[in-house]
Parts: sequence; structure tokens; C-alpha cells
Amino acid sequence: NSSKHGTINDGLNVLYVYYKSNTGREQRQAKLSLRFAGEEPQTFSLVQMAESQQNLPAFGAWVELPERKENANYQYVTHYGPLSNNKTVRNYSICFDKTKKAALWVAYPIHNAYLTGSGKRTDAWAFDPIIPIAYQANCIDKSYRGSYDRGHQLPSADRLATNELNAQTFYMSNMTPQLGSLNQQMWATLEGKVRSYSCSDTLYVVTGAYFGPGATTTTDGVGSSVPVPTNYFKVLLRTKSGSTNKKVQDCSPNELISIGFWVEQKGYGNSIPKSICTTVADIEEKTGFTFFPKVDSSVKQQKDLAQWGIK
Repeated sequence: NSSKHGTINDGLNVLYVYYKSNTGREQRQAKLSLRFAGEEPQTFSLVQMAESQQNLPAFGAWVELPERKENANYQYVTHYGPLSNNKTVRNYSICFDKTKKAALWVAYPIHNAYLTGSGKRTDAWAFDPIIPIAYQANCIDKSYRGSYDRGHQLPSADRLATNELNAQTFYMSNMTPQLGSLNQQMWATLEGKVRSYSCSDTLYVVTGAYFGPGATTTTDGVGSSVPVPTNYFKVLLRTKSGSTNKKVQDCSPNELISIGFWVEQKGYGNSIPKSICTTVADIEEKTGFTFFPKVDSSVKQQKDLAQWGIK
């Protein structure tokens, strides 16, 4: 055990934790406890995998996960964390493209258990500890250059149950260079709209970045080149009633609803236009990924805006 004391100053305060490679056969765990004067300590669990282990998504087990595609440039990762009752759950899974320095998709569940609790927006900008730093954009101290924000794919506001879940949304692997006029306006409105679809049966979401023809580049906070997405997307799936208490795979097609959103890298104002609304099947065709593979194809052809409260 070791401890470190210090004084919090204005601006960003960083505490570095150094560790050696785990060359053993078993993963190992450490606990990091932070306490501010007069407040209760906040404890974070750090799990270091063994040399032979991979932190892969549970393909085929979780509804939100797309089908796996084999590509030497892709790295698949799932992050886990505690809810407010200390139960460890999946936070989100990603398909990270090392050539794009970005996740092509980020898949996650939305439920009240993730949305509410003792957590807050942490602004804990950091490298993803599982992906080699050389493949990640470095925007820890400052954003991408130009008019681009550090745009979350899994929003911070979707993970307020605990600080640990929230801090993981600030990993560089969850960021892309997103125009401020999009990120702070229509995209933020869309994120809030998606949260409003949370239900007791769970809402399943995949958010992604697409790099189409004519994609440009910018630089990250330290001046390294980073590709800029031409488009973003979201695909959603849930039960129609929201309270069937059934697994998705046990539901009939008419008990399920889905929708897709295909967004250009541009400003839209604050409102959600009907023009970005589409089917999950359409976004599958555009991206080449297969979403919600356990669901009947007829569900993925839906585009009933009224069901989703979009006028």
C-alpha cells in the first residue's frame, strides 16, 4: 500500500499511477481510493489482465452488440464498471479502428440503473488503458484543432450512476473530432431524445462514426494527424411497450421497435430533422456492419417516427 497527499489547484489536476506489466497467468486487481478533505473517499477498482487475456465483448450474448467483423486494424474492447449498488456491469463495447484513431461503433445499454446515482460529469480525459496509446488521438489536455470538439459517442450524461462509469466515457477511444456546431446543438438534442427512450426492458443503442469518400483530417491536441468522420449514426432497439419483462430474443417482431439516425458532419441547428431518420437496415447497408443480429430482419426495416415521438 502507498499513499500520496497534495493540494488541489485551479484547472486540471492529474495524479499519475504507474504499474508494471502483468506477466503472470492471472489478472490482478488494485484499489485506488481518492479522498478530499471533509468528504467520503471514492474508491476505484483497477483490473490488470494477464498477458494472455483479452477484454473482448460478449459477442452473441448482449443484444446491443453488432456482428463481429474480422479486420487486422480492428480492436474490440468492453469496459466494465460499478453501478451505485456496487454491482459490476458492462459499460460499453467498441470496435476501434487503429487507422482512424476512433471507434467505428460504440454499443451500450441504456437503463435507469446507468442514468441515475451518485455520479457526475468527471471530465476525466484519459487514454483508453486497453488500446495501445500509439493508436489513440491525444486530446487529453486540449481538443482537436480547428472547430472540432472532443465528441463523445457514448454520452457522459448516459453514465451518471457512478463516477467510474462516467470517467470511462472520457477515454480517447470514445472520442472523435466533431464540429462544435453539431456536437453542442443537434447532436446533444438527439442524445437527450435517446435517453428519453429508456425503459424497464432496456434500450439498446449503437452509436458510430463513418469515414466516407472525401474524408478530411485535422490534428489532435499535440499536433498529430487524425481523420475526421464524414458521418455519424445511431441505431436503437427496444420493446414497444417498454415493460414486457422479456428478453429481446423471446419477443415477437411486433413487440419490438427500432429506428436509425444518419447524421452528416455539419451544423443542423438545435432541432432533430426528419431527414436524418432512417431504418437500421439502411445504416447496415451504408456501414457494412450487421446490427442487432438476433432480431428478425422485418424489425430493422421500421421507420415509424410517431412511435419515437419525432414530429
